[in-house]
Amino acid sequence: MKRRRFSLFLVALVLASAAATVVGEERSPRFVLEWGQRGAAPGEFDFPIGIALNRDDVVMVTDFTNARVQSFSTEGKFLSAFSVAPFPGGIALDKDGNVYVAHSGIPPSRFDEPRKRDKIAVHEPTGKLLREWGRFGTGDGEFDMPGGIVIRDDRVYVADQCNRRIQVFDRQGKFLTKWGRKGFEPGEFGGNPHPKAFFAGPTFLACDRQGNIYTTEAPLCRVQKFTPDGSFLLTWGGNEIAPGKFGGYFTAFGQGNMRGPTGICFDAQGRLWANSIGGRIQQFSDSGEYLSGFGEEGAKPGQFYAPHGLAIDSRGCLYIVDAFNHRIQKFDVAP
Repeated sequence: MKRRRFSLFLVALVLASAAATVVGEERSPRFVLEWGQRGAAPGEFDFPIGIALNRDDVVMVTDFTNARVQSFSTEGKFLSAFSVAPFPGGIALDKDGNVYVAHSGIPPSRFDEPRKRDKIAVHEPTGKLLREWGRFGTGDGEFDMPGGIVIRDDRVYVADQCNRRIQVFDRQGKFLTKWGRKGFEPGEFGGNPHPKAFFAGPTFLACDRQGNIYTTEAPLCRVQKFTPDGSFLLTWGGNEIAPGKFGGYFTAFGQGNMRGPTGICFDAQGRLWANSIGGRIQQFSDSGEYLSGFGEEGAKPGQFYAPHGLAIDSRGCLYIVDAFNHRIQKFDVAP
């Protein structure tokens, strides 16, 4: 009997030690696959930007220069595509599966030319245009480089980048409210960059289980958290190259002028994922505590050139829009 008790004690000790080791280690995401290359054929991309998954885990990606939305299986198989207005970026799906796309009104050559196409367009899953709203401007319901979109409780939140604010609409496009202004303080956006800098203010958006809104903010290298009505709650980040920070410039192809976080999303466990334009992908709690990270600048699997949109499927796999590599990368990040 004593020998049996001693044996059971050893088993329990080994199991406890193993559990402690697992808890203390940072689990590296497993690379699953990649797809895409630069081009205009089905399954190719010319600067993919945004990504969203529907209830059936169909992966939908905005193809910026090709002016289309492409759909894929979770294995990267091309399924379909539909044309949209020029310069699609942010993308989100409502409870009916309709596709909301943000269009940035980039002028054809010079920044001082008139802006066009700054708007939100809503399409059926098949691509039929249902409605659209917005134009270039600073008034309610007007945009200057709209970016990320997130939908919660029939409210459509839009990152109005160069106006340094978040605008909120109902699903029909009726303006409801807004918050934010140019500045460095909590609840403000963008600091003091060039007036038409692409990443001037809030860039991409995410929503947690309580309906709080999270924004990435590239110029100030931070994430901000707000209540559903825009009351400031929390901010974290910084320009350092370190865990929990978003520093480091994107240097490939002669760039060197882009930094900070862009894509952001939540997984089923309530953990927040956010990237850095310099190639780092990081995981946080909803209170901003750093949990893990991976990635670096490059073109190999697990490396990135200016990652943008992020999304999680129902099996806990993370999809990363690798914009300047013109591809999507998929990782198993389930606990």
